[in-house]
Amino acid sequence: MTAEAVWKGNANQAICAFTFDDGPSQLPLEMWLDVLEEEEAIGTFFFTGEWIDRYPNKAREILSRGHVLAPHTYHHRRMAQVPKSVFLEELKLTELAYQDATGLPCPTFMRFPYCSYREENLEWLAERDGYLDIEGIDSGDWAGVPAENIVAQAEPGLVNGAIVVMHSNDIAKHSPEALRELIRIAKQRGLKAVGIPELLGSLGIAVGHKSWKVAVEVPAELDLPAENWVPLKSREELIKLAAQSIEWRIRQYTLYFKSECEWLKHLENSLHEFRVIEDRQLFHLWEFSGSYWGYVRAGVMKDTLVLLDFAAKEAQADTLVYMLRWAAETASKLGLTRIEARHDIRRINQMCRQLGWQSEILEDQ
Repeated sequence: MTAEAVWKGNANQAICAFTFDDGPSQLPLEMWLDVLEEEEAIGTFFFTGEWIDRYPNKAREILSRGHVLAPHTYHHRRMAQVPKSVFLEELKLTELAYQDATGLPCPTFMRFPYCSYREENLEWLAERDGYLDIEGIDSGDWAGVPAENIVAQAEPGLVNGAIVVMHSNDIAKHSPEALRELIRIAKQRGLKAVGIPELLGSLGIAVGHKSWKVAVEVPAELDLPAENWVPLKSREELIKLAAQSIEWRIRQYTLYFKSECEWLKHLENSLHEFRVIEDRQLFHLWEFSGSYWGYVRAGVMKDTLVLLDFAAKEAQADTLVYMLRWAAETASKLGLTRIEARHDIRRINQMCRQLGWQSEILEDQ
């Protein structure tokens, strides 16, 4: 079986898609985001896992501003030149980077760097839960050419279903200027600029997602006790947590909520995720130095304590150790043998290794 390489959307629908590869490090991402929003267009950003790991806040900003983020491999390798093991590793690393940065499963469509792929790559891609490759019209902006050159190259192909391949990196500095003109040309032609999921929908293709989890064996003994964790007891405590945790600028808040009132309402309602309903008795707060420094929300499925949501005031990985000790202690009291989490997967796995606990990163079925 071979994965499909999609070069355009439905030619009978007046839509097009503007897409951007790589990820900038020197130029501000807002150069592209602002143009898209001023022109009322949705963009799709095919960024590397390496960039997502380096700039997780920017990755979340793309999503929070209504745009689409998708894989572009991890290290920007030419996939036509790598063996299958490296190819699959590049996908996995990018999926993990995406999920750790956003808390969301990674969409199963991607773009090959340099449009470099061979038939075998598409066969390997098909093994990854229905992945699609998204190609399109080369705008030529990757060469750092002036905006008028970019427009001249892309404009002839700006028709129903067009996918325009642009770049959001430090070389394509004239890309935002060209983007504005191309969107205006698209509007004149009656085309609406949509994200790749909507464009795929025009072809009758539903976008899938890839999720991972870390599974931890509950240790027989803890190295140190779980300290300063207390159960949530009152709405007053919840109000206090909501106000304080907004200041932490955690992804749970910044991605989805605009006010303390919305965030408080979210915290008040039980989570129902991963086929698990939150046990409100397992909503615990981490108290330290007169304020809250973290929280965890969990549920139970069979022999497993499932960590549905957790966050800390400090971003350092050692704060996960404090939470893991609470989870292990709680699981032991409940007679459970496993702990699962779908956030901070790689850091939890690393902390477990340092603690001498058994853990592994698994595909989430």
